[in-house]
Amino acid sequence: MTTTIKARPTLYKGIQMRSRLESDFAAFLDQSGAEWEYEPICFAGPDGQWLPDFCVLQDEDLIYFEIKPESLQAEQIDAVLTQMRVAWLTEPDAILQLVIWSYGDPRRSHTIMGFPPKGDTDLTWWHSEGAGESQVWPGMGQIEQLIRQMPLDELKRIVDATAPSAAGESA
Repeated sequence: MTTTIKARPTLYKGIQMRSRLESDFAAFLDQSGAEWEYEPICFAGPDGQWLPDFCVLQDEDLIYFEIKPESLQAEQIDAVLTQMRVAWLTEPDAILQLVIWSYGDPRRSHTIMGFPPKGDTDLTWWHSEGAGESQVWPGMGQIEQLIRQMPLDELKRIVDATAPSAAGESA
């Protein structure tokens, strides 16, 4: 069961945060030994702006976090991810993470990580992890984009390899 917690400004280690959810996540980062900044920068571009909740520097990677409650509806996720992409205009190598945070129980939380486009492709990977599962995020049109960019012979090989065999169907 999902518990909705009303956003209430909260002071955590002398930092005024917008909600108890964010302060709970900050406590988790502290327990993890991460060094973090709260609302470090506002990114803006032609399609809008985004103020990440946290930034963590991990092994020379900048990771920007957006924290949302478990009550976030599945149909709202792609809109949040789209808004977050504006960060890549300024920080093209940053990793973006949407964390659907379970207040008081991080093991029930879910993360969708965005990895920026590299090389000749404009493909952005969004990867989902949570509840013991790890998969490519089915939203954001990335599967369709990958298929469009794939050479036809490679696509045929994959389809042939995953299609049930005629011998298997008759058994």
